Amino acid sequence: MKNKTFLKYKENEVFVTAVDERGICWVIVKQNAIITLREAEENTAFVIELGNGEIMPMLVDTRGISTISKEARDHFSMRGRKGYVNSIAILTGNPLSKVVGNFFLGLNKPSVPTKLFTQEEKAVEWLNEYL
Repeated sequence: MKNKTFLKYKENEVFVTAVDERGICWVIVKQNAIITLREAEENTAFVIELGNGEIMPMLVDTRGISTISKEARDHFSMRGRKGYVNSIAILTGNPLSKVVGNFFLGLNKPSVPTKLFTQEEKAVEWLNEYL
């Protein structure tokens, strides 16, 4: 998240959600975050509000995650975001975030193109195709 210019920004206990100058939505999971359905739904409301109802590519930085509930995973598999997100790049870094990312892709089957990355630059490059 170095040297990012965010045009809009919202935050709760577990997420920082922002839209950059290109129109990419960033969802940064805070360190040691425990994500339940309540936080997932609140984050989706942030995404919709910040995007003004427009469809955006999304980068989700999961490197800070501690745990995520099944209900939150189900919600994030697009049931709550369909129509607002056209692609998802999941940034992983630690072993737990990689497990969560692979689990999400394998079991929840997102309804938009979704890919795991370990490098932010590569994730942004891939998302540029969906702007």
